[in-house]
Amino acid sequence: MSTPTPPSPSPAPSSAARSAWPYLLIVAGVVLLAANLGWLSVGLLGRLLSLWPVVLIAVGADLLTGGRFRLQIAVVAVIAAAIWAFTGVGGTGERVEVAHPLDGARSGQVTLRLGVGDVTIDADAPPGSLADGTIDTGRGETISQRLTRSGDVARLEIASQTTGPASMGPGDTRRWALSLSRAVPLDLRVHAGVGRNTLDLREATLTALSYAAGVGETTVTLPERGGYEGEFDLGVGATTVRIPEGVEARVTVRSGLGRVDVGGTFARDDDVYTTPGYASAAPDERIELTVRGGVGAVTVRRVR
Repeated sequence: MSTPTPPSPSPAPSSAARSAWPYLLIVAGVVLLAANLGWLSVGLLGRLLSLWPVVLIAVGADLLTGGRFRLQIAVVAVIAAAIWAFTGVGGTGERVEVAHPLDGARSGQVTLRLGVGDVTIDADAPPGSLADGTIDTGRGETISQRLTRSGDVARLEIASQTTGPASMGPGDTRRWALSLSRAVPLDLRVHAGVGRNTLDLREATLTALSYAAGVGETTVTLPERGGYEGEFDLGVGATTVRIPEGVEARVTVRSGLGRVDVGGTFARDDDVYTTPGYASAAPDERIELTVRGGVGAVTVRRVR
């Protein structure tokens, strides 16, 4: 009587499949750590982030071939990445003028969707202007601007849009330099991209503030008057929130994968930090902030 043949075991995942993901995680971790520590410049970080399609194609090819041609695939991927990052597709970039009048509006809602590059925003627009400044674009990037009116409210949206790979090659400098109105109250909404962002809002009057970070270093100096709520959803990189001493504040911090440092005269109750005069301050003398941490250090300071 013949012995029955045992069923063949299910094929185990290929060694390529088992080995690819650990390498990807290690590389991603190194890039995020370098960005958090400030070792990557804006240009280099933008180039690295633009290469993800090449990485996915290389990993897929490695899995399909079972790792037999890993060296050849890696060489082709490096060459393709170099061509992608340093030649790119699209225009060479241009300077876009930003000039939007108030036209009698008594308040404003400003939404900024940033791209790649350094950004500086202040509240020093010329009299009668809602927003004024310049945007230096990069290859494959365009800027859309849309101003509408709803009663006494002026609504402005400025957004970076890319057509094709928007990598940063040699000599490709991107920069936003905007000034917002200090004459009317603003509902400000910022969706950051990749780069160093500096917001000096000391002279602004805000009704609300929403900041969604991307990748890079962020410094926000808040207005010298209160009466609003602010939300910070942080991404990758170091973020500093500076609160003027004349404004009382309650800050709720939801930490992510980084360090949170709330300094000064704040009293702490679990994840809520409150300045001594918050409870007795008038509504227009205090602010309520919610900070949701990402990957990187978060610092909250009171400043003169």
